[in-house]
Amino acid sequence: LLPCDISTAVAAKRDNRRIDPSKLIIMSDIHISGEFDTDGKPKHYPYNPICFQQQANEILAMRPLPANVLVFGDVAWDYGLEEDYRYAAELLAPLEKAGIKVTLGLGNHDRRDAFFKAFPQYAKTTPVAGRAVSVVKLPDVDFVMLDSLTEKPDLKPRQSTTVSGTISDEQIEWLKGYLAKSDRPVILGAHHPLNELHNLTKMLVDSPTVAAFIYGHVHIWNKSVSIIRPREPQHMLPTVALPATFYGDIGFAVMRTSPKGAKIT
Repeated sequence: LLPCDISTAVAAKRDNRRIDPSKLIIMSDIHISGEFDTDGKPKHYPYNPICFQQQANEILAMRPLPANVLVFGDVAWDYGLEEDYRYAAELLAPLEKAGIKVTLGLGNHDRRDAFFKAFPQYAKTTPVAGRAVSVVKLPDVDFVMLDSLTEKPDLKPRQSTTVSGTISDEQIEWLKGYLAKSDRPVILGAHHPLNELHNLTKMLVDSPTVAAFIYGHVHIWNKSVSIIRPREPQHMLPTVALPATFYGDIGFAVMRTSPKGAKIT
């Protein structure tokens, strides 16, 4: 049995479709492989592109469409090959053609050089040189996608990056300045959970501007609270772990924002 049901995949059309700027899709661990067998089928888990396409079709069938889709890392299958990102770009293209802005983060199965070659816009727009950091402006909140990928210094073509995550000091310094100037709530995201990102967690203790933290990596759908501000229980930080698209918990989450807050289902 395939780990996802493809029978409900829906072909979507763009005509007469409204886009809701306060609605966004958050997903993670899409693990797209650009390697193919001689018969033209994807290697490794050939059903994974089918699972991702099913979810992309479900997004395209929404009324109204979300304005944004955020992917929280592990875009590539295993080693972060250039062909993985080229194929991922093909699979993401229908979303962008429908007017949905797609923002990608990096996880432990990604590689920056290959990613930046396939998606050069990220190297140009990142506020932190050498890292894939993105800022998405929503009507009622800003969303900041951080880069928690830890690359080994001498990666070989078929060598995986480090599984655990880190946030570079340069990102922390930039984030401090960004939060100090922000007059709106900020939601942070990264591929790895907070318990691996110690310098970020320490910084967030004194950053009430940050309203929530969202991550992937664990392939589990889970909403909880991180107690990183013990002296201010009213400011405990909500955290959300996102499912993957093909293994473990499967699916994506829908976030709707308003002046009163954000709701994720």
